[in-house]
Amino acid sequence: MNFIFRTLIIGVLSYYLPAFFPWWSIVIITFFTGLLYSENYFSQFLSGFIGVGTAWIFLLLSIDTSTNSILSNKIIELLNISSVNYLIVYTSVLGGAIGGMGSILGKCLKDIFYVKKKERNFKF
Repeated sequence: MNFIFRTLIIGVLSYYLPAFFPWWSIVIITFFTGLLYSENYFSQFLSGFIGVGTAWIFLLLSIDTSTNSILSNKIIELLNISSVNYLIVYTSVLGGAIGGMGSILGKCLKDIFYVKKKERNFKF
């Protein structure tokens, strides 16, 4: 449940906040969710990757349909990519990787400053 909730928070904020802030605001979003919800590293990376990746797919598709693929066609000519669909997939995978790394960074910072005490099980 925590994984799904964290992924939804990251996805919704990654879809709406880049309209008001720079594109790298997704790192700040995933960083703070990594600080708040602490699980294992794979779960942190996966929630950041899935949340940002799916948000960027929907964001790129909405931008592409509203501009009638004019900008996308110019970019695929510059980068020698065969299709607009590949451009959307490559961009969302790159954004997902950046989001996953931001989430891991938040977990690492929490692990550095928050020290767990060892449990002592004395049995007499």
